[in-house]
Amino acid sequence: MDDRLLLSLTSWPDPDPHTTSLSSLIPRIQSERGPFKNVTEDSLNEEIAAAEKLADQDAPRDEDHVPLPATTDDQPNPRETLALKKQELIKLVEHAQFDAMSALDFVSLLLSSVRPTHAEVSMSRHLKENVATGTLGSDSIRKKDSNQSENADSETISKGWRSESLVQSAGSLLAAASRLAQESEREQMYWEDVLDVKREGWAICRVPREPQSLGVRFGFSEAGADEKYRGLGVLRKGTDGTITMQDVGHGSLNRGSVRVRVSRGGRVTGTSKPFADDTQASGITSMIQNSRNYAFEHELFLEVAREARTLANLGFRNVDEAVTFELGANSAVIIDMISNAEISAPGTASEEDDELAQGLSTALHLLLSHAHRQSLKRRRLPPPLLTQRPTANPPLNLLRPIVSHLRHQANTDEFKTSASKLVAYANSAGLNARLTLEKCYNCLSKDIGNVDEAVDSLTGLLESKSAIYFPGGWKIVVLIQTLLGSSIFGTRFSVHTAHDGSCATLMGTNSFSSQAEVQRYLQWCLERSAINYIAGRITEWEQIAMSNEMTQVGEQTQYKRLRVEVENEHLAVRWTVGGGEDENHRWTGEEGALSLEALVRSI
Repeated sequence: MDDRLLLSLTSWPDPDPHTTSLSSLIPRIQSERGPFKNVTEDSLNEEIAAAEKLADQDAPRDEDHVPLPATTDDQPNPRETLALKKQELIKLVEHAQFDAMSALDFVSLLLSSVRPTHAEVSMSRHLKENVATGTLGSDSIRKKDSNQSENADSETISKGWRSESLVQSAGSLLAAASRLAQESEREQMYWEDVLDVKREGWAICRVPREPQSLGVRFGFSEAGADEKYRGLGVLRKGTDGTITMQDVGHGSLNRGSVRVRVSRGGRVTGTSKPFADDTQASGITSMIQNSRNYAFEHELFLEVAREARTLANLGFRNVDEAVTFELGANSAVIIDMISNAEISAPGTASEEDDELAQGLSTALHLLLSHAHRQSLKRRRLPPPLLTQRPTANPPLNLLRPIVSHLRHQANTDEFKTSASKLVAYANSAGLNARLTLEKCYNCLSKDIGNVDEAVDSLTGLLESKSAIYFPGGWKIVVLIQTLLGSSIFGTRFSVHTAHDGSCATLMGTNSFSSQAEVQRYLQWCLERSAINYIAGRITEWEQIAMSNEMTQVGEQTQYKRLRVEVENEHLAVRWTVGGGEDENHRWTGEEGALSLEALVRSI
């Protein structure tokens, strides 16, 4: 069994590709032969021939068999020597491979500045992670034949280049110094302007979305939640160092002013003037103040529109971005926003009601400022108790006081006109009558010490007092009260009547809600006072059942009866004698007419 031939059916192993690769052969050749420049074709041929000759000489022959010397303990073991040489050879190969890879990385990094995509393919991973591509460059230098003249020229050129470089460096330093001085002046001007803004009392703050910029708050802290965060401007530095402000809340294109117009019969008869716009004025303080004015105008219109929505039952309307309410018969007030372009355009309205429109605009601005002060006072008070439901903020009272004054003035003037006619009728009939009127006497106190007290007196109940004196000791005191609030919601006429006639039991205090009612009551009073006057002067006539009619008493052959009637246009007396046709006489306020007493005596 031991003499049998053992054969292996496996294929012959393939050669190691690493040993025949170029990356392995180059380090091996360099370690064995040195640099490639010392290897030539002739030297390689000679070396091959010498190796063949030496092989022929050293070939063993059968007759020249020399026994191998026996190994002793003093001589090294060939296997150990071979292992050591192998280790040394491996170290040299590794050094050669490291040098080759370093050279490959150097060439790849050098080529990466020209063709980075192709050069990165041959770079090692360590080089890619630690060195950026394209950081190494090269340039070709052509060596010239050196002689004395060329050396002198080269030295002169070198000095010229150095001199020019020094001049350029000096120029760059001077230019940098100049720019630094300019920047320093700009920064100084900027911060001086910032300090000026601070000294004026404006609050300097950081801009929320631009932490590197400074801003100024010019809004009103007492404004509504929608407006208090709009009053913010960014302090920008101009090209010359001067400071400018950019309004980030409203901008420069959305600026406008509140305009008040008075319309009568469909025609605009009065227009208010906006505040003076100082946009072209220089100075950061003027810019801030101008932006503050526009923020105030914007808040004013929003509050007016908000209040008008809650007063729709009183005739207020929000139509076409304008607030409209009636001022009287065929007259109205229109409040809207007007842009800068419309402000600069010439107006076409007449000047009939310009003072009224300007007064309404001024009143709106004063009332909003007053509301800000009241809000500031409330914020200084202890906060209210916490509840599950937050307390809603009611709209500001801006339109109510103004409309209350307008309606009170209109009702007072209408009452005075109608009452004056009655007094004129009575005087033209020879009756002693007169009228006194104190307009808004509850608002004319001389003890007002500050603006808040003055405005508070104008925002409450308005009351005018009128006294009418008719013959027969009649005195009618009329209190005209106006309030667009609870318990009245308009105008009320409280009438107190007193006299010394026979109808005192019917007198007292009466309340009316319209002009027609109070005028009819005054006409009734004039009729009764005329009856009392006749009864006191002429004893033959007596009143019939406390009415406005009288009859003649005594032994008369003919029955006589008269009636006193007061209408809006006249005072009249109708009489009849013996049941015949009625006769009448009217007094319309003209002087020199027949007196009532003379007329009654002549009947």
